[in-house]
Amino acid sequence: MKVLLDTNFLLYAAKHKVDYSESGDLFTLSLVVDELDNLKNNARKIKDRDAAALALKLLKASKVKILKAEGSADKVIIKRAEEFDVVATMDKELKKKLKGKARILTIKGKKKLEIL
Repeated sequence: MKVLLDTNFLLYAAKHKVDYSESGDLFTLSLVVDELDNLKNNARKIKDRDAAALALKLLKASKVKILKAEGSADKVIIKRAEEFDVVATMDKELKKKLKGKARILTIKGKKKLEIL
């Protein structure tokens, strides 16, 4: 199963120690990595900086494939959603826009992965 990981999913998983590594063939966008790197260096809250740093480490440890992309991460995810079996996100707006285009992997109850 091909899974495309979004920034907020990765941050949430890092904050709540949710293991997504066995969810399938994992992919993310270079834009997502850039967002995480930016948050790691510039987020106002220390816990957000720490979560972004942990999310980046987990990306490497989970051997997530990084796809080059330009523009807005959400727009690219919507455009490329049909190439994947599942899009992993916690973003309510993105979930609405993906409805009918892709199944959504989300985290329920801070620990459990669920496909909608």
